[in-house]
Amino acid sequence: MNLIKRLRRQFILLATVAVLIIVIGALGLINTLGYAAMRSHVIDTMTAITQNGGTLPSRIHENDTTSAGWLPIPGANSPADTPEFAYQTRYFSIHLDSENRMTSVNVKNIVAFSEDQAIAFSKTALQSPSATGFMQKNKARYSFMKTEYPDGSKLIVVMDCTRDFADFHTFLSYSIWFGFFCILLYVAIFAFLSNKAIAPFVHNLEAQKRFITNASHELKTPLAIISVNAEAIEMVNGKNDWTEGILKQVRHLSNLINHLILLSKASEMSRLQLKIEPLDVKKLLSAAASEFDLLVKDGGKKLAVSCPEGLKGMSDWKCMNELIHIFLDNAVKYCDKGGTISVSAAGTKKNVTVSVTNDYKEGEGVDYSRFFERFYRNDESHNSEKAGYGIGLSIAGELSSLLQAPLSVSYKDGKITFSITMKAG
Repeated sequence: MNLIKRLRRQFILLATVAVLIIVIGALGLINTLGYAAMRSHVIDTMTAITQNGGTLPSRIHENDTTSAGWLPIPGANSPADTPEFAYQTRYFSIHLDSENRMTSVNVKNIVAFSEDQAIAFSKTALQSPSATGFMQKNKARYSFMKTEYPDGSKLIVVMDCTRDFADFHTFLSYSIWFGFFCILLYVAIFAFLSNKAIAPFVHNLEAQKRFITNASHELKTPLAIISVNAEAIEMVNGKNDWTEGILKQVRHLSNLINHLILLSKASEMSRLQLKIEPLDVKKLLSAAASEFDLLVKDGGKKLAVSCPEGLKGMSDWKCMNELIHIFLDNAVKYCDKGGTISVSAAGTKKNVTVSVTNDYKEGEGVDYSRFFERFYRNDESHNSEKAGYGIGLSIAGELSSLLQAPLSVSYKDGKITFSITMKAG
């Protein structure tokens, strides 16, 4: 059933969105902490080099307790706490006097830079407004730290952190793929188990439909007997208000039963049962409008049809005809006295849009988002004045979903417009 399929799809979609938010949030937090840990490790190392006058001590965390915070940054158990770390770290340092003249250059711990290259590269760090930051040379990444002493002299430390960034990017890549496969696995499992989750709803809906269908058919027999008896009384005693009232209510209940059956069938139909073919839109609109001519004239209203010749739309004739009938029936009921009902169509290369518009001064401030709900009627205080059951537009919603033709309703300048869009033929 279309309703169950839509419910299942929405159920899976909402659950997927929820797990997507959780996974993205978790991976985002983990990778943010990982980046913070990497950056903290780099700054810790450069700080140790700076505090040691431009060279790296053998153990940079020997007396340091500041790294034992809640972030997973290198501390007492990190590789920086081993004697080998000083020989694994690639860096250079430059001392400048108060006039920014070079006084010494240390490139013993790096092979990617000569003294001249180190001096040229450090000028970029010197021009940066930040005391620390990152730079790039070809595919390598470097961090820098500038320190100014009270006498105006400066120390610039530039360290190769390519490996740190590579480790971070590798972890980021693995975490993204891990999250992606987790989401796919979740969707697959959830889609498999979703049928069990909505099984009680499906059972209740099936029972409801069986009840509506059976009750509708059971009600038809007594209504037919009441109608026949009322007509027989009219034949014997002539027409009177009493028999006319009976027959009016019988017709009202018969129409309600037919609408309930149609609504039940519409939600059960599949697209395979439709006959999708090119339709002559003008012929479709003219045929539907002609059936409302007398009703429109009796209500003191006007009906106009506007459609270009040769306009074709891909749809099922019966379903589309029923949709337009529903819109016209609604327009006739709610059009202002002396107002105009307009049926029009316009097309592009891809789509054809059919619209039914009517004058409706009381339409301001109405919640149009609820118009396609079952049994919803906006004019609760006037239900006895306008015939209807509040299910016509819900049937239109079911048919629209079946035809895969979007519905819309809008209100502007005292007019309400219902539109449906189908593919061009």
